[in-house]
Amino acid sequence: MTILRISAAFCAAILAIIGSALAAGDDVFVVPRVTVQAQADNATAAKLIAQRSGRRHALQLLLRRLTVEEDWPYLPRFASETSEVSPTGPEDFSMLAERTVLTLDHSMLEALESGFEVYNEKSSARTYRAYITYRFKPAAIRKLLRDAQIPYSEAQTRMALVLPVLETQNGLYLWEENNPWMAAWKVRPYNNELTPMTAPLGDLEDASTISPRQALALNEEALAAMAERYSVSQVIVAHAFLKQVDGQHQLRVRLVNGFRESADFSADAELSQINTAPGQFGFDDVQQGPTTNAFAPAQVGDVLAQALFNREAGNFPALAEEAIEVVIAKHAKPWKERTLIDHTEAALLEASAFFNSLGDWTKIRSALISTPLVGSVQVRSLSRTGAEMLIRAYGDPDKLIVAMEAQGLALWTEDGVSWMIATPSTAQRVRGKQRNRRNRFGEYQNGALPVQPAAYEGQPDPRY
Repeated sequence: MTILRISAAFCAAILAIIGSALAAGDDVFVVPRVTVQAQADNATAAKLIAQRSGRRHALQLLLRRLTVEEDWPYLPRFASETSEVSPTGPEDFSMLAERTVLTLDHSMLEALESGFEVYNEKSSARTYRAYITYRFKPAAIRKLLRDAQIPYSEAQTRMALVLPVLETQNGLYLWEENNPWMAAWKVRPYNNELTPMTAPLGDLEDASTISPRQALALNEEALAAMAERYSVSQVIVAHAFLKQVDGQHQLRVRLVNGFRESADFSADAELSQINTAPGQFGFDDVQQGPTTNAFAPAQVGDVLAQALFNREAGNFPALAEEAIEVVIAKHAKPWKERTLIDHTEAALLEASAFFNSLGDWTKIRSALISTPLVGSVQVRSLSRTGAEMLIRAYGDPDKLIVAMEAQGLALWTEDGVSWMIATPSTAQRVRGKQRNRRNRFGEYQNGALPVQPAAYEGQPDPRY
């Protein structure tokens, strides 16, 4: 690979895209529009109580967003909560006794916050009510979870459009003004989740594009039109069936994969071939290293998550918010498990990037740097068509494969030692052809530069 002088404009473009990728990655540390309310002797005291209560709730939502349910009992607690929490049985008690649960006070909690924004603020002589968006410091939250010895994920999938269809004994609702299920998805946005979703505008164009019956029937043409309008690769139908029995609200919720663009399937097929094609360099031929089939993309009609709720009738907005939180957590669980960061393990991967344009290279570079599974990326050499890198990755490289796949990139290994990364179309062209490529030192190696990993062990991790 010929080494070329890199122009200032080239470097500036790279830095600009990297910067925007890092900023976008901080979105998971934002908890939007948390409902806060309190009553006290005066409005000032009520406001302070409400904001502190909201901050505690927002931190709980954030920590649960980043971790798997099995670790929730060990999440850091607020000081006043420690005496309130009790194990549910002898087995739980023994598990809690073996692990130390960190305790936070008001000052520690405020130190985790980078700022907040208040909406629809209302107060009286003794009460306060508002919506507050809390922003937390990514580095501080990462350190908190590391200190608590809890693995976490902060890698996001691509944004999906959600169509909230409510079914009752009186009919189907989607675009109607009296659809409380749609309203619940709009009250607090869910685009900061690890599996981000956004609700539609609900304007005349939406209503003329798809009806609630078409949504439930997974009408391919109508769903594709909605995906195109909102520039998303996936549309999820959130079907809620509500009925009232003996003063109880019975709510059944299902998230159904309604649409996924064909380009995703093409890319997934190529990625699957890269890592599992029999007789080439699939699982049987690789000395060590993972495949990508552990996280198969959902097919149209697949139920992504479902849950059933029975609550006292009278407060459907609260029930709807609870239901959304539960099904999103269920939907995100497989993704979390495959992208959890375990800082007790780290590997140095010698990797070659292949690209045909500056756009492809900046996509590869920014995807790696913005992925929390990567501690650092060192570019050893760069040309117009490729780059040699040393990647510090946390945990099992299988998780890095999944994270790159979610960003539309192929990461694979042909011998379990040297790694390659490219867009799916470029990967399809170059895979299996790099075994005898000559590197810049004139030595034949499997697509990687000779490096001394020990020389990089002492380097600081720029992310932390």
